[in-house]
Amino acid sequence: MNSSITAQTGFAHLTDLPCITLQYGNATAVISLYGAQVLSYRPAPDVDKLWLSPLAQWHNQTPIRGGVPVCWPWFGPADSRVNPKQNKVPNHGVVRTRMWQLVNQHTDDSHANATLEITVDDLPHHAGDVTLQLQVILDSRLTINLCCNTSLPQQAALHSYFAITELAQTRVQPLPRQYSDKVTATTVSDASEQAIFNAEVDRVYPSPAASLQLLMPDSVVNLNQQGQDATVVWNPWVERSRQITDLRDDSYLEFICVETARLQLDEAAPLNLTQQIKAAT
Repeated sequence: MNSSITAQTGFAHLTDLPCITLQYGNATAVISLYGAQVLSYRPAPDVDKLWLSPLAQWHNQTPIRGGVPVCWPWFGPADSRVNPKQNKVPNHGVVRTRMWQLVNQHTDDSHANATLEITVDDLPHHAGDVTLQLQVILDSRLTINLCCNTSLPQQAALHSYFAITELAQTRVQPLPRQYSDKVTATTVSDASEQAIFNAEVDRVYPSPAASLQLLMPDSVVNLNQQGQDATVVWNPWVERSRQITDLRDDSYLEFICVETARLQLDEAAPLNLTQQIKAAT
């Protein structure tokens, strides 16, 4: 199987964005060097499993809306354990809006493999340099691995935006029966083990299964996770979509987020977090 890794400038409407493209047979993946963000995964031509907002921007420290953002070393607002002085810091960490370096690449007849790296020296809760690596492997599936060998309090998420066709008929399963509902700030029990989308959804499912399915009327996406202690499921619905400047009013109909996350901050530890995406049909 032919494979390659090539540099390119621009993807979609982000015409000046520095990117690399992995190709393996008919499959492609596009990664932005800004944020080490996978922007596109096409297991076959013209079938993109990821969603990128048509209003996404990347200049002026703006995180790109869509694809697979890398959230690190905190998720959402920074907890006091990672921001002890309560400095003003961006949601979802510091690496989404910084340039990463391509430090390794390999292609052969079995896969294409690229590793991006960033070293950060300004974390509010850790003195000295910390290096973070993102490895992307393209073969019959897409594998994204986020790794930090330094032992420190750190949260992380691979914040994947999946393209969908019919929101009302989209399901994520199997999920734990209890979850934290961030919309209502309550803990909810649900016997269905599914997430459906008929209102705003912002949920943290603790101790999720290693394998999940994203079910749509015309396709199935299998998700495998490793190193996680939570799965986050999000869709902004009508009002939130109108309020978020880099979403169109109807963008909520086009994507859901299923995020592989490690959220514990009780102990300092290295990080090794993986999400694998495979289109079943």
